[in-house]
Amino acid sequence: MRGHTWIACTQLLVSVLVLGGVWLGLPARWLWVDVPATLLGGGASVAGVALLCRWPWAPAFVRVQLWAELVLGTLCVSLLAMAAAQLAGSYGPVGGGGALLLVTIAALVLPYLVVFPALQLRWLRANG
Repeated sequence: MRGHTWIACTQLLVSVLVLGGVWLGLPARWLWVDVPATLLGGGASVAGVALLCRWPWAPAFVRVQLWAELVLGTLCVSLLAMAAAQLAGSYGPVGGGGALLLVTIAALVLPYLVVFPALQLRWLRANG
């Protein structure tokens, strides 16, 4: 059960980071960013609380949530990398600053929405 507590705490951290990043960090509202991020952050909150409370449906929900994080996180990092490449390629040195910002954001997203979910799914597969 110790591993489930680790996963629950990580999910609660992901929830705070995603919801805080979108609702407090972004200067403008975009529906195509706000809706998936809110659903992802809310799902991470539910997953963390469900695991801590040991609800019977929690492991199945956590697996679905982790796959959603992995897919959306990979998509986000890929789109940020492509946008950075386009900025740097199209605008040269001027676009380099924007590209650097996008690469930094991708580097911040990578551990929480790609690496952690992959490690947690691996642990769940090995330990049930």
